[in-house]
Order: sequence, then C-alpha cells, then structure tokens
Amino acid sequence: MRKTILYLTLGLSMFFYSCQKQSHDEHNKHGSHPEGEANMKALSISAEPTNRKVISSQKIVKPIKQLQSSPVNAYGFISLDERRSNQVAARVSGRIEKLYVKYENQFVHKGEKILELYSPDLNTNQEELLYAHKVEPEGEITKHATHKLKLLGITDAQIKHIIESGEALFTLSIYSAYDGYIFYNPSSQISTSKNSMVSSSAGSKMGGGMGSGSQEKTASNPMSSSSDPIREGAYVSAGQTLFWINDLREVWGILSVDNLHQDEIALNDSVTVASELIRENPFNTVIRFIEPQYTSNQKFVQVRVYLPNPGKSLRINSLLEATISPKTKESLTLPASSILYLGGRQAVWKKINQTSDGAHVLEIMFVKLGPVSQGRVVVLGGLQADDEVALDAGYLMDRESLVKPE
Repeated sequence: MRKTILYLTLGLSMFFYSCQKQSHDEHNKHGSHPEGEANMKALSISAEPTNRKVISSQKIVKPIKQLQSSPVNAYGFISLDERRSNQVAARVSGRIEKLYVKYENQFVHKGEKILELYSPDLNTNQEELLYAHKVEPEGEITKHATHKLKLLGITDAQIKHIIESGEALFTLSIYSAYDGYIFYNPSSQISTSKNSMVSSSAGSKMGGGMGSGSQEKTASNPMSSSSDPIREGAYVSAGQTLFWINDLREVWGILSVDNLHQDEIALNDSVTVASELIRENPFNTVIRFIEPQYTSNQKFVQVRVYLPNPGKSLRINSLLEATISPKTKESLTLPASSILYLGGRQAVWKKINQTSDGAHVLEIMFVKLGPVSQGRVVVLGGLQADDEVALDAGYLMDRESLVKPE
C-alpha cells in the first residue's frame, strides 16, 4: 500500500513539472518580453560598442545660454619693462682703468661718470685730431677727426680740453646717457621671476620673499646676450654690452593664469592687482598681452599688465595677487550634477535615441568645461545647444567599461 502511494506521488510531480516546462517554452517562443527586446534593439541600433551606452528614464536637460562673467584669480611677479631698458655698450675696445658703477641696482644720473677707459684706438684718434688741428684748425680733416671722436662717445668738453692742452688723454671718461638703475643681466631677472611665478602659482597664497630660480637665458629675449658684471682692469671689445639702465618708472606685472581660463580672458579685460609690499593700495589696470607658456611641466597662460611705479615702491621679483574681471559673454551652461568627473577628464551622458516605452538611450561624451558658478558649469566644447544630457550623471556609472569610449 505504501509503495503504491509513493509511485502515485512521484508520477503526479513529474506530470506537473512537464506541464510547467511546456508552458515556459511556449512563453519564450511567442516573445513574452517585448520591453526587454525593445531595449536590446535600441542598444543595437548603432554599430558602436554597447558598453558605451546605458538606458535610463531619469530626467533629461538641455544646455542653456547664459551671460557669464566669473572673476579669475591669478598670481605673478614684478618684472622689468623691457621697453625702458637702455643698453650701454662699449663703442671702442680697451681696458677699464676706473669703474664708478660698483653694484647692480645702483642709480646713476644722466651725465654722471660711469668709467674711465684706456684705448689705443682712442689715443690714435686723439693724435689725428691734434695733428689736423695744428695743420688746418678749421679744415675738413679737423672736422672729420672731431666727428669721429664724438661717434666714439667723447663729449664736446673733452674734445675742447684735448685741443687746448695739445696732448692726448691717457684715459677717457665715459658718461651715462640715461637716468636709471644699473642691471648687468636683465634676462636673469626675468628668468628668475618666471621660476618664482611657477612655484608661487602652484600654491594658493603668496609666500613673500624674492624669487631664487635658475639663471638660464631666454633665447627669444633680445637682452639674453649679456655677459658677467664688468670689473676694473677687464678688457672690453667694441660693441660689447656693459650693462643696461632702466628708470623703473613703469614695470610689468607678469601673471600666471590656469589654462582652463584661457578662453575666458581677453585683451583689455579689467585687472585689480595687489602687491605683497603695498597690499593696502591695489592697482587697477587692463590686460595688455596674453601668451601661452609651457614651463617646468606646468601649462599656464602668461598675462602681462603695465603698472606705473613713480615712487619705485614696486620692486623687481616682488609677488603679486590679481583678480581678472572678464567681459560678460554668452555661454552654454549645464547643471553641475550632469557632469561626470573622471580624473583629468569630464563627461556627460548624451541622449542619442529613445526606446518604444519612452526610456532614453544615453552615450558617454567627453566635454571641455569652463568655470562653475551658482550650480551651473560653462561648456566650452563637446556639446551643441540642441543636445540633451542626463541630469544626474553619477547615477549612471556602474562599472569602468562604461566610461572608456576607445
């Protein structure tokens, strides 16, 4: 009796399992998952790999055009105004017997004696003048000899003294033709300041103090061919640069701006500059020059402003902190939540299709962004005004393969 009941129970179980299996097969055969098939079909519309796309029903937004003007912070240093640097070169070869310029940054006045030079060539020219004046004081040869000495930097008073004394001077005094401060190598000032700017702009605050970078020369700088400081007893050749004189009545402010802002700033944008030496008196100026630079493995935009310096309070290599106010312009913006930040890159989920039940087919798209203001970010490239993107980009990333477009 017990065996009969057991066989009956097993038979009924096998019968019900067979019925369920047949029903399941019929269910799959007649396509009972239209929603899943539609989604898979939507993902397969394009020939692109499916791991670049997702399906979502979350809210979709479009970029909108807004007037944007966000201030840009910048850090930099004071540099020489190269337009005001006057080169002092030896007009004739010889030996420096006496040097009155003892140190860099020494101030000299126009007409002040800067050195005494012994030169065989000058002595020969003096003898020619004395001989010509003795033969024919008002003749053409005398005028020619006088003019030649003037071209070599000899003053009228010196020529008069030579003629009246009837003897050539053993050494001749050279006088300054400019007012200003002595710089033996202005290019080293610029190179040092650039290195200081890179290190100071890497931080968010000004550290104070003078820059102390390398003394490498800039090939594009016309003042980069200067020699070491001259000394008494040194020989100089004709055309050799002795030093430069700059009055520092106007200086350059060299500012370092992150290259992310290079599309925002433009010439003549307003700039407020504060010096570490006189923070209480900021300067209002405008951008005069913009030059992309690549220095010490840091990419930035170099911005130049001109600063008046009548009281010489702005010292070379002193640090600056500035705020640039770009002009208001129309830009495409997106909500900050729609941006997916992937290390050094930024992406959005762009809508490319739609399923039959209304879900969105989204594809990863890398974009170029500008500043963020009031919860919205400026889109500089990668999207058009009529594109649509997912509102919350972070919710759609579930594995690494979805963010690798290549």
